[in-house]
Amino acid sequence: MNERQKRLRERRLIKLSIVTGSAFTVWAIVVGIAGDSKSIIFDALFSMVGISLSGVSLLVNNFVRKPDDDDLPFGRAQFEPFSMTLQSAVIIFLCLYSLATSVMDIISGGKFVELDIALPYLIASIIGCFILWVYFKRKALQIRSEYVRIEATEWQLDALLSTGVLVVLSLGYFLRDTSLAFLIPYLDPGMVILISILFLRIPVRTFRKNIRELLQFAPDDEVEEMIHREAEGISQRYGFIDEYVRVAKTGSSYTIEIDFLLPEALAHTQVKELDAIRQELYGRIRGDYKMWLTISFTTERKWMI
Repeated sequence: MNERQKRLRERRLIKLSIVTGSAFTVWAIVVGIAGDSKSIIFDALFSMVGISLSGVSLLVNNFVRKPDDDDLPFGRAQFEPFSMTLQSAVIIFLCLYSLATSVMDIISGGKFVELDIALPYLIASIIGCFILWVYFKRKALQIRSEYVRIEATEWQLDALLSTGVLVVLSLGYFLRDTSLAFLIPYLDPGMVILISILFLRIPVRTFRKNIRELLQFAPDDEVEEMIHREAEGISQRYGFIDEYVRVAKTGSSYTIEIDFLLPEALAHTQVKELDAIRQELYGRIRGDYKMWLTISFTTERKWMI
């Protein structure tokens, strides 16, 4: 699959996520207000944020594929982790906001929820979100798309959220005629608190990963390891003294700089021979990812640092 085909599939999948997410969001808002359920309204807000951010992803997806220009001579790959950092930050804020308001609800005495109104939505939401989570997860692996992986994560969180809400609110039926009936008003806000805390882990991890990319930390993945290994192999094969490898990952693009330290005996090597070594190394490290590659040769170590 070439880059253009990947972009087209990403856009189709994101559009599908927006359409289905919009339908669930409208339904959740109606049910949440009618049933006076904060956890279902939280579900609706979560979906609404997801839809908005999916739209941002779609715009960024179109933007980053444009060619380099005078304003962005090194490409637009940095906009990918930027948009994903924004998505994660908004989800983190939503979780923290819901956590704080639910704590206030508990302090003020909790609230009752009409489960008869909420039940059909919750069952449909669990089934629908679970199917979409599996579907988007499989597609993300097939086309190796971070955008689609984020969509899959959002559907996963929606599926888990609806499941948790259904389980906890159903518990109210079993507590009605028991000595624990006083807990019923606290089930809905309590569920939101629990889910908010549990959900924070995934967006925090995504936020950290993409912040590292924006700051151009080394990716510490199998691609980086392979590049170091192949560069070392070139040094040994051609009798170079040393090599220095720098690798950074921004979105789906790798920025790679490899400097080779040559002995004085090779100081007058023809450019054509060095280009042949460049071509050999490029053939060994290229893959189904974009890269900005610089390979240089020097006889003075100071030019490597």
